[in-house]
Amino acid sequence: MRIPILLKSVISLLLVGLSFSTSPTISAQAPLNPLTGLPVADALVLERRPMLVKVSNHGPVIRPQSGLSFADHVWEHVMEGYQLTRYTAVYYGQTPERVGSVRSTRLIDVEHLVPMYGGILVTSGGSTNRQRPNTPPRIEERLRSADWARRVISESWIGDAAYTKPYLNRLPNIPRPGVPSYHRLFAFPAEIWKLMSAKGLNDRQALSGLVFSTNLPPAGIPTLKIEVDFPAKGPKHIWEYDPALGKWRSWTQEQTVRRPGAAQPDVDYLTSAQLAFDNLVVIYANHADSDFIEDETFNLKAVGVNLLGEGRAILLRDGLRFEGVWKRYAPNQLMQVFDAGGVALAYKPGAIWYHVIDARPGTEVVFPK
Repeated sequence: MRIPILLKSVISLLLVGLSFSTSPTISAQAPLNPLTGLPVADALVLERRPMLVKVSNHGPVIRPQSGLSFADHVWEHVMEGYQLTRYTAVYYGQTPERVGSVRSTRLIDVEHLVPMYGGILVTSGGSTNRQRPNTPPRIEERLRSADWARRVISESWIGDAAYTKPYLNRLPNIPRPGVPSYHRLFAFPAEIWKLMSAKGLNDRQALSGLVFSTNLPPAGIPTLKIEVDFPAKGPKHIWEYDPALGKWRSWTQEQTVRRPGAAQPDVDYLTSAQLAFDNLVVIYANHADSDFIEDETFNLKAVGVNLLGEGRAILLRDGLRFEGVWKRYAPNQLMQVFDAGGVALAYKPGAIWYHVIDARPGTEVVFPK
């Protein structure tokens, strides 16, 4: 059924006027996903918890990843050594066949992202101090002590089980033959959500706070390209705005090889289509070494990230960029971006890709002409 033009205008005004602490308005015709502002075909999907899956970004060997185009949000963050990045993909409105490859948890997930969404965490595991019990707790110890430990789906025993198929499975020949075993773990969201429901742990969360509108915020700067170049061997993530599609298309220039070549389009293995997101958000946050070793081989400490409080942010949507400030004051609060006057910068209804970068110099963010 077509929505009258007047009703569309009213809905848009309601969405723009939402405060930081309220949820987007849900129309009687189609419930809206609070993580994207988009209508969902089946309202029942909104009754489940978001699922956060740790997805590898470990060079060409694992690309193309599976299932990223189905995510409502993706958080890209640095790992130990401040070079390579890893993803935390958040699923709520859609259910891909599988997601991966799945790798291990990082501190940002334990301290911020899982509490932020009240979510299920899907991971291969994490660092542990089992061999050095008198040293500070590492990732697996912190997961076990979390009050949401039973919502962790991992090959390691975290909550009340260690999981394999049908929830997690190592698949051969994806994305190509010869991929090492540790890059071949995949998650199966439909099975995991069913398991959480059977455990009584799949209840709906109060996912409020994000503001969406088809109307543009004021004072946008025309921008058709952004390059986020992580330090040293970190990848260069490139986005170009596609006006016909109304989304940002994703490319990666690999830096771990001796002679980096041209940037390659990032593709979802499940669809063979290039990744394209409606909103990009660059989050400048304080980073610091933690008190425990994450990588024994190179003696690298875990990286702690502060996503509570306020900091500089850049929102990109509709071929425009907006300088702003991110704000988040409680562990279970979603992150919203505001302009200098304290007014929420509305996201375009759709998916959001977050780049979490160190507030200190190191990662280069460039807007080529």
